[in-house]
Amino acid sequence: MKIKSSLFALILVLSTFLAACGGQDQAEESGESEENEEIEVTEETLKIYTTIFPLEDFARKIGGEYVDVQNMVPVGADAHTFEPTARQMIEVAEGDAFIYNGAGLEGFVDALINTVGEENVTIVEASEGIDLIDYDHDQSHGDHEEHGHEEDHDHEHEEHGHEEDHDHDHEEQGHEEDHDHEHAHNHDEDPHVWLDPVLSIALAENIKTTLIELMPEQEEYFTANFNEVKEELEALDAEFTQMAEEANKDTFLVSHAGYGYWEERYGLNQVGITGLSPTNEPSQRQLQEIINFANEYELNYVLYEQNISTKVAEVVQDEVGAESLYLHNLEALVAEDVENEEDYFSLMRKNIESLRTALE
Repeated sequence: MKIKSSLFALILVLSTFLAACGGQDQAEESGESEENEEIEVTEETLKIYTTIFPLEDFARKIGGEYVDVQNMVPVGADAHTFEPTARQMIEVAEGDAFIYNGAGLEGFVDALINTVGEENVTIVEASEGIDLIDYDHDQSHGDHEEHGHEEDHDHEHEEHGHEEDHDHDHEEQGHEEDHDHEHAHNHDEDPHVWLDPVLSIALAENIKTTLIELMPEQEEYFTANFNEVKEELEALDAEFTQMAEEANKDTFLVSHAGYGYWEERYGLNQVGITGLSPTNEPSQRQLQEIINFANEYELNYVLYEQNISTKVAEVVQDEVGAESLYLHNLEALVAEDVENEEDYFSLMRKNIESLRTALE
């Protein structure tokens, strides 16, 4: 058992921290995914904690029988606003690795790292080494005149610099635009890297490297599993590319602006009703701009998400007379996903089909 005597002091520190944060009990209400209960933990099992579902899924696929993976953000919650319980923080300190997305997504991470940093747990920022795109705040509130939206949609998208050869060198993610915006929240860069299948290869590779460091005798096993994940991510990228090239439109209307990496990779344009964080709601003027834009460009669908409030999006849908579809942002599962045994790839392929309909 890894817990040290210093953790008794840790409990006191955590109690103070959580009181300042409002003392949420989300994790205890929903718990981790039910499948975690089926894992038999042995001395040869690595205890891994993650923050979002893609990291949980990749870690489980790569680690296989040698890992017990638990996601801290419970079913149906939002990683942007989630706060862990004291019990969860102590469990992380007793674990082998804590793997988080980073890039400003999880607001609680800095406090957690400061709290458990002296314990024998490996801390991994999964997005490390990935070139992040800057978040254009105008795109979340209907200021999209620059996209043009030619109805022939030849998908060359010169204005975005998206060469169609898809050589997948990460250098193409250089993102030299100078988005010199004042931000209402702490996101200067878009953290939703897992929605890009190509960048997700880097996430998975960082997880593989961590598992090998923790259990070097299983390097061959972890590497073989990673290669399978990589191949499926490459296939998913090809499916996304084909869908985007075949679409009649290039713009979709979605409840929050978390899909910038699809713009960057596939030349698609999002109109986010709320901002990069779902708490960044539009003003009345911005809301009217979104409605006007949707009417002008005949955006006939509003895409809702599984863990984001529908209140503002419903206003837009009613004003536009649009139909509803669903995108899954994959941050966290909902109960239906658990029941259906969904994984990263099944959910992303459902997203492709939703986009195919929305872009008709």
